[in-house]
Amino acid sequence: MSLSREASPNPGLRHWATRLILLVACASVVATSEGVSDDVISEPYTGAPLTLTTEAPKLTRSINVKVTVPKAPSKTAEGELTVQVKARWTPADPTQTAQPWMRVSMSRAGETTFSWPAHSVVLEAGTEVVAQTVAYLDPNCELGTECGWGTDLTIELQPDAGAGTVELEWTGVARARVLNSSDLPKDMSVSVSEP
Repeated sequence: MSLSREASPNPGLRHWATRLILLVACASVVATSEGVSDDVISEPYTGAPLTLTTEAPKLTRSINVKVTVPKAPSKTAEGELTVQVKARWTPADPTQTAQPWMRVSMSRAGETTFSWPAHSVVLEAGTEVVAQTVAYLDPNCELGTECGWGTDLTIELQPDAGAGTVELEWTGVARARVLNSSDLPKDMSVSVSEP
């Protein structure tokens, strides 16, 4: 009896999978029927170099994404922010072979209960490792002459790893698009900055 239960799919899981498929199908119909503009992409923004240590294994940086248009259309925009973090691990003891993990994630500014999926990488002494994370910015940006989103980038080092330092460089690039219109407002621009 337990064998047949394991072999048959979970009915609750099947129900949610069906709902997800229907939701995605509806969203794609709405997106194609209402239209979405092309993306406007920001210039890459590179933050100041950062350092993590096993004594201070976590840091957070605030990042702003801003959409600017010279004339205010009555439209809304949505966007994405992609942050790439380059990390180089240097153990305090050069003979140490531990390879700690590092995790990068983003959340809405000031919110600790919601974050987009984190990305983890394993660090190796003397080798540059790259981690990337993406924030999907809510489609509630009312285009006046400017609108924007605030996000928090969090970088964490495995706290119980052997003593050492991680040198970090990070770069953010944002893209935004106008909803319910295939036309871009003239001279629309997107920028990434720190407060």
